[in-house]
Amino acid sequence: MPRHQEILLAAERLFFERSFDGVGVDDIGRAAGTSGSAIYRYFSGKDEILAALFSRVLDELLVRSGRPGDDPHEELESLLRGFIELATSHEMLAAIWVREQRSLADPYRGEHVRRLRRFSDRWVDCLDRSYPGRSREELLIASRAVQTMLLAEALRPPETRRPAGSHELMLRMARAGLKALETGRPQDS
Repeated sequence: MPRHQEILLAAERLFFERSFDGVGVDDIGRAAGTSGSAIYRYFSGKDEILAALFSRVLDELLVRSGRPGDDPHEELESLLRGFIELATSHEMLAAIWVREQRSLADPYRGEHVRRLRRFSDRWVDCLDRSYPGRSREELLIASRAVQTMLLAEALRPPETRRPAGSHELMLRMARAGLKALETGRPQDS
């Protein structure tokens, strides 16, 4: 395995176990089988490592969610499955992404926010085609709520066993939650 991958895997484990603020470059170096100073051959520092992990999250989501499609209901199913698959197959990475958003440094935050906005726009477009007539703000709220619920599985303590069928239960709950977009229009103020 290339050294930069070893560094990322070590950082992922340490950030998950101790948080971004609780880990130093020397800790990452030791966990990766090298020195802290050797990390600077591959990354400018801990901030760039976190940014690389965040990029990996978005890359995983894009791959798992597939390409946009003509049928919004099929696309929505792919988007939902992409999130639950990320949360269940890359638990540490997903948990870091959920917990460490505030830790992403400014030089990297802009690019991450741009990529995240494009992905969020895809969700909103898909929801708009699935549940026409809702405001963009309502669709954003719905997408964030469902995504957060699906990613919550990644926050499960690592030593606990995932019950059989939890994957499908989470998907059913997400689908049921999105059904709220069919009815109950907010009252005009």
